[in-house]
Amino acid sequence: MNNHLPLTALHAIEIQARTGGHIVAGQSADFVITDITIDSRRCHEGSLFVALPGKQADGHDFVVAAAKNGARAALVSRLIDDPALSAGGCTQILVEDSLQALGDLAVRGRIAHQKVGGRLVGITGSVGKTGSKEMLAHILQRMGGCHANRASFNNHVGVPLTLAALPVDTPVAVQEMGMNAPGEIADLSLMAGPDIALITCIADSHAGFFASLADIAAAKAEIFDGLCGLGVAVLNRDDEFFDELSRRAKLAGANRIISFGASNDSEFCLLSSTATKNGRKIEADCGGVQLCFSLGMRAPHWALNAIGILAVIETLGLDVTEAARHLVDFSDLPGRGAQYNGIFNQQPITLVDDSYNAGPASMGAALAELASMPPQIMVLSDMLELGDGAGTAHDALVPLLTRLMPREVIALGPEMGRVTAALAAACPTVACHVVDDSDQATNLLARIVQENDRIFIKGSNGSGAHHVANALIAGLNPKPENTTDFARHAGLQEGEPHAA
Repeated sequence: MNNHLPLTALHAIEIQARTGGHIVAGQSADFVITDITIDSRRCHEGSLFVALPGKQADGHDFVVAAAKNGARAALVSRLIDDPALSAGGCTQILVEDSLQALGDLAVRGRIAHQKVGGRLVGITGSVGKTGSKEMLAHILQRMGGCHANRASFNNHVGVPLTLAALPVDTPVAVQEMGMNAPGEIADLSLMAGPDIALITCIADSHAGFFASLADIAAAKAEIFDGLCGLGVAVLNRDDEFFDELSRRAKLAGANRIISFGASNDSEFCLLSSTATKNGRKIEADCGGVQLCFSLGMRAPHWALNAIGILAVIETLGLDVTEAARHLVDFSDLPGRGAQYNGIFNQQPITLVDDSYNAGPASMGAALAELASMPPQIMVLSDMLELGDGAGTAHDALVPLLTRLMPREVIALGPEMGRVTAALAAACPTVACHVVDDSDQATNLLARIVQENDRIFIKGSNGSGAHHVANALIAGLNPKPENTTDFARHAGLQEGEPHAA
């Protein structure tokens, strides 16, 4: 999933020039870095470790660990006096502010990329950002190459990390952009300078930070602030804020607006989407090109996102027919609907892991999708960051769960506890369990699982469902391949590189 990041080749002299830093006297200034990270555990030979202060830890405390793991250099705002650095050949580049220096690396890296004709696609939206980014990167890697952000690295740390490592000769860069407050995406867009800006949809996933959906739409529209080059906005025609987003794009100087959706007046129109054994069969009219192709993702909303991605492909001057053919082997992502089969506690089971995150829109879509093959067991944790609307949003899940009629439901969190109480009253045949933490949930799962059970797990990233999914996957026999949790294992020194 993260193999679409080509190697960086950045000389120490260029790093100094871009950051205004200087190398400590007596240390080598003749080296090339091939990777930039803020996680000392990810360091290897050729890495540049950027020491950032964090909420609970200071990256400077991990410089020695980075050096021991092979880091070739460290970008620091205070020097570390430890013989392990010189012993390991790790050069310190001293700057006034390491986060600002990382931003300078990013901006100047993107400028160099633009000068040789490199394009950048910016992606935002309330749901589907990471999946759409991965889908586009999957296609581009097979059609000339690309550089895309790792996992959900989409905030004030994740975006500059990606752009700082942007090779000049990469034809297309893809950058996801998230936010938790007004103004955040504007800063990211001005840093990235997107040629194309795609907004997947506007939904209430950020309600805890904003007073209304209109405010969320306005914050997402900030992605147009840095629009340059091709200057194209790709927008969901079915979204209620399409007209307002179009207006904002035009005010920002967009040269072209491309619509995608199921509406007949969409320029890139989804004609049909049918579930298959391995994903979906899709028919579409892509700017006058009639397509019929297979997508290896199961949930219906991914069909619409695929049409938006094909609109981006057309804007880049690439062949949409060829691009569509590459989607047959693009499958559900870990934590976002991926399915695993194996033996858990001596019972054959199927796990549907949708545990990376949850909001009202994504939860509703996921539960609706389950209607064709309802699970016997569901593990649900609270949807977070919904503000005053949390109670109403959770209450709305009860009729959806009632229609599914699972055998067992395990709830983590007070809101899901209320949901299961209402579900138990409506459906006495459903066994509802409220647990205190993910360990209790995992232990309970082991006791109640039966032969050939289908288990569905979903919840917000901070409310615990993903811990249950990780434990279950780890306990499967044989253990599934490629189940590395690419976003959740971020340590404190990683600077929390994810936003909504």
